[in-house]
Amino acid sequence: MKNVPFYDEVTSFSSALCDARQGEYGLACAHEHSCSVLLANKSKYLRDGEWCTWIDYDKFQDLVAAGKPFVSEDYMVPTPSWAVYGAQEKGFNPNETRVRKVRNHGKKPNPPDR
Repeated sequence: MKNVPFYDEVTSFSSALCDARQGEYGLACAHEHSCSVLLANKSKYLRDGEWCTWIDYDKFQDLVAAGKPFVSEDYMVPTPSWAVYGAQEKGFNPNETRVRKVRNHGKKPNPPDR
């Protein structure tokens, strides 16, 4: 864990990567709890100002079953607002219960009472 970057470091680095690509890519999706972001090609996944980086799994399975060629645009759906980079929820689905664990990394446990 000592080598895992902080979420702010990951987003700063990811933003720098997007800048280095002259705006071809953008920070589409972010999940603070997993310390991850999704960089997506704007021309492919940014539709009318809305990121479409999620998958309609039922449609995807139907396309596979049909046995005909298809592309990602055939089954992609809008990214939920809570998962878009910059959202207040930072990737936490508001319909789910968030559990915050108490972390004691590096601390010695209290000795048992005697």
